[in-house]
Amino acid sequence: MGGLGAALARLRSALAGRGRVRAEIGYGVFLSYSGDRDRQWLPHLQRVIEKQSRPWYKPPRIRVFLDYSGVSIGPQLWAKIKAGLARSDWLVVLASPEARASVWVDREIEWWLEHKSVDTILLVVTAGRLVWDERRGDWDPRLSTALPARLAGRFEQQPVWKSVDLRRFGSGADSLPDVDVDVDGVAFGIASVVRGLPEDELRSEGLRDTRRNLRTARIVAAVLGFLLLVVSTVSVIAVVERAEATRQRDHAVAQQLITQSYLLADRDPFGARLKALAAWRIAPSPQTRLAVLDAAVNPESGLLPHSWPTRSVAFSPDGRMVASGGGDGVVRFWDTATQQKAGNALVGHHRGVTSMMFGPGGRTLATSSFDGTVRLWDVAGRRQIGAPFSAHAGAVNAVAYSPDGRTLVTAGDSVRVWDVTTHRQIGGPLGGQVPHVAAVAFSPDGKTFAAGGSGVQLWNTSTRAPIGRVLGGDALVTSVAFSPDGRTLASAGTKGGVRLWDTSSRSAIGTPLGTPTTWTESVAFSPDGAVLAAGYEDGSVRLWDVVRHTRMGAPFTGHTGTVRAVAFSPDGAVLASSSDDTTVRLRDVRTQRQAGAPLAIGGQQAAALGPDGRTLAVVGPRSTVRFWDVATRRQTGSPLLHGDEGLTFALTFSPDNAVLAIASDGLRLWNVAARRPVGASLSASREFADDINAVAFSPDGRTLAGAHSDAVHVWDLAAQRRTGKALDVSAVDIEFSPDGRTLATDTENNTVALWDVTTHRRIGEIPARHTAQVTAVVFSPDGRTFATASRDNTVRLWDTATREQVGDALTGHRSGVLSVAFSPDGTILATGSMDHTVRLWDVATGREIGDPLDGHSADVTGVAFGPGGSTLVSWGGDDTVRVWNIEATVDPVRSLCTWAKGAFTADRWRDDVPPGPAPRALCPTA
Repeated sequence: MGGLGAALARLRSALAGRGRVRAEIGYGVFLSYSGDRDRQWLPHLQRVIEKQSRPWYKPPRIRVFLDYSGVSIGPQLWAKIKAGLARSDWLVVLASPEARASVWVDREIEWWLEHKSVDTILLVVTAGRLVWDERRGDWDPRLSTALPARLAGRFEQQPVWKSVDLRRFGSGADSLPDVDVDVDGVAFGIASVVRGLPEDELRSEGLRDTRRNLRTARIVAAVLGFLLLVVSTVSVIAVVERAEATRQRDHAVAQQLITQSYLLADRDPFGARLKALAAWRIAPSPQTRLAVLDAAVNPESGLLPHSWPTRSVAFSPDGRMVASGGGDGVVRFWDTATQQKAGNALVGHHRGVTSMMFGPGGRTLATSSFDGTVRLWDVAGRRQIGAPFSAHAGAVNAVAYSPDGRTLVTAGDSVRVWDVTTHRQIGGPLGGQVPHVAAVAFSPDGKTFAAGGSGVQLWNTSTRAPIGRVLGGDALVTSVAFSPDGRTLASAGTKGGVRLWDTSSRSAIGTPLGTPTTWTESVAFSPDGAVLAAGYEDGSVRLWDVVRHTRMGAPFTGHTGTVRAVAFSPDGAVLASSSDDTTVRLRDVRTQRQAGAPLAIGGQQAAALGPDGRTLAVVGPRSTVRFWDVATRRQTGSPLLHGDEGLTFALTFSPDNAVLAIASDGLRLWNVAARRPVGASLSASREFADDINAVAFSPDGRTLAGAHSDAVHVWDLAAQRRTGKALDVSAVDIEFSPDGRTLATDTENNTVALWDVTTHRRIGEIPARHTAQVTAVVFSPDGRTFATASRDNTVRLWDTATREQVGDALTGHRSGVLSVAFSPDGTILATGSMDHTVRLWDVATGREIGDPLDGHSADVTGVAFGPGGSTLVSWGGDDTVRVWNIEATVDPVRSLCTWAKGAFTADRWRDDVPPGPAPRALCPTA
């Protein structure tokens, strides 16, 4: 312990001694002065002296004591000045008349002369004069106006001194030395004397030190730059790694959302669409876009869950709300956008609700129930209006509101008519020939109502008298509905399918819709009257073309119990269905569905849609060509009498839609507007007599190619002659690339050959991947990809440059594919097949989009996109043309946001999106 104590004592002594040494470090120069003029520039002189000849990282070689900056004001001022004088080697006196008169300067010189040598005093004249008198060997007392008196007679010989001209130096407190003040000269002069070195050597030393300092600075800068580079690189790597980690996390969350979206497609369509859109916002990619596409085209747009079977459903007149009645006697309201419950339910019925109907304007709702009552409700206040309508002996099966809102008709053990205002029955019950009525409905003008039971009976509203005989008395009728124009009445029941009746003649219109043994529970007309929706015992919902009496598309499935009621939204876009399976389903009946009735074009041998997306040319019997406007579904102009007869026909429009090329035994061009031939008939050769399988215009419309059984010929249309030699290939389809430089043809080997249009040389061929005949080939709009369709049930995509297959084959058709087309933006592919369906494909992923477009009853021989890609036109062997609404595929993100009507809020992001990714606006506002 003693040794340790001694060591600590020595350490404390050393540290104390080091402190004293640092405290007693001396000065090379003590500056003595007086006056404001000197006070302004001496700090600068001090800095110049101390910076001389030293590296930036070392202390100054000459320290300068200047009381302006080194001594604080106080009672011990003179003691501090004396301490500075004692530690200084040289006294530099700034000589001036002010210094000559200064008491402080005099005391400093007095102390110096008493304690140190006069030989260590330097004079710098800043004002006045110093004059040395050689005869006297001293300063001239009269002329030396700057000399402090105490220095007179002290120098044995004339000392070295400096003069500084401060006449042009500013007088302000913030002024710096003027350019005429040679501060550097004064500083080097003082340093030369103090260090005992010539000024030239000091300047050289300064230059060397400056160069050394620069080299040091460069080295330090290089090292710092290298370190900065290292730090920056590490930082960039960290940022990249963090970004990659974020990307991988977002990708994982997006994949999770995609999976959830597909799982929720049927049981929570709103959540499925929100999750698909969130996945796209988090990580835009072909996979997330496909999820958005599938969500956008999914007809299931809502699922409203109940705990009891639901027998009734109705849309409010503005379409914003859906009302549904359950077996628990409760009426619930739902927001059609969010599919969330809207406000309080209506509680009053003691047994299940059987039917409901909104009054005019949607302010009231009438409901009927198994409890034998009809109740009228204030929708806004969610309260019952008055007492129940009670007169039926048993259940009330149905209720109907008159269009003017003044009358109610109820159906049960009989038909009863009620005054809405007084809640009183008008007259007695209307039994008639239809006991135990199950359904009632008013005509649009309110003058007639129909009651369905054992058949359908029409009644005059004013007289309450039956109109004519019972319609269809051989079946139990469960639902009746008037068309919007009131001319047609639909009835559905336990057998006989759905029947349509002419309300004027009260006669059946055509044959029943569906099979006679099918139990149809409910029917409803679309707002335009073109479509009839029917709900069935097997849980399906079917749409029927009212004019053609044909089914429109595939049935809607999903319900696992009888569909008790169906209702269209006021705009006709959504169909609601209620079922015994305790759910109400909302379905989009426009997206991926046939738009309007099919166009019957009669017997046809070939057809082609013009580039305008509206004009369809059809070759019919006796080589007659008719033109149809697919938008208006009307034939336009007079037929074109082609004249040539052949076993096969091929036709195509020119790019400007003005000319139609028709090929059979020969090849002829026609002016579409004038219905007149353009020039003479084109033929391949004098020996040519076989049919032409396909024709195609070049993109500029100047060249026409025709495919024959043994060759492909190319014509210059301006010169009306064939160009070059024939292409040695047997083809059934040909297609120009978008730049017009390449011609694609199928071959007998189930491949596609590419030809240089200018040289007529074969420039490549795709591998033989198809196992049956290639039936169609088409280029994408940018020409980088082309698609081939085949009788092997597949479609394949190919890279035009490399002629290698892109991705896997597109499979899904159950029979050969006959037609194929790219959308205008090249992202969607449409195919028509011998399985009677049209399918849409996402080009980026090769996946099918939504369900097949089902409606044709024969081979689909042609497909083409309409303007902007929002519609698709198909035609086939059933001699019909169908237009399909595929607008959702053009911009699926916008489609989902439009459908949501603002319901995809920030709160829904927090509720439905897993934590991690930063919240994003699902549907940014413009």
